[in-house]
Amino acid sequence: MEILADILAFPLFLIELAWRAIRFSTDAFLQTAASGEAQTAAILIAFLAGVSEMLGQSVILVVNRVALYRFLASLAFTGLTYVLTAVAWAAAAIVVAPLTRVGMLGPGEIAGVIGVVSLAFAPRLFGVFSIAPYFGLALGHLLEAWAMTLAIFGLHVGLALPLGAAVFCGVAGWALSYGVRSWLGHALAKPLGRLRHAVVGSPLDKSPQQIIEDLAHLISGEKKS
Repeated sequence: MEILADILAFPLFLIELAWRAIRFSTDAFLQTAASGEAQTAAILIAFLAGVSEMLGQSVILVVNRVALYRFLASLAFTGLTYVLTAVAWAAAAIVVAPLTRVGMLGPGEIAGVIGVVSLAFAPRLFGVFSIAPYFGLALGHLLEAWAMTLAIFGLHVGLALPLGAAVFCGVAGWALSYGVRSWLGHALAKPLGRLRHAVVGSPLDKSPQQIIEDLAHLISGEKKS
């Protein structure tokens, strides 16, 4: 029983940490800024957020007849991209920190920043619902704004940054990381496309919206007939 309790302890801690984070719990971000275990859980939360989004788009994989092992590899691939996004966002926030009165962040604070920003991805665990017609796109924007707000909140309460510095580091860090990711995405579009194709085993020609539109046309055609 003790072994089973130890096995279940970390997943339960992860769920509790994510739940506290999405409710703007100060303690959750303070704990993540200071605890290695919480930082590991936060990074895993970012990974699972990517998995959730891909699960929401799993209909694409089904339509493209992706094999099960490639389906699982695609989930892992998307999860890793979310972790890299969180790390890039945190790194950019660290880079711009000297532009504020906070100054250069110390080596001990770097892991805390990465953990806090990763924890801010907790709302995106609901990304599985972003495929839904009508409100899916709006939900995606809401989750993005929620994550941004949590990142600012986390930097403010978890790292004790003044609110103005937290807003600047959070927004500028996101913008800088987004710019770098967009540039790299454009510059490396072909190799990244080949990598995704190699992982998934399909070019995934149909987007979620296209699939929904095809289904809508099919249903309307059946009604007319």
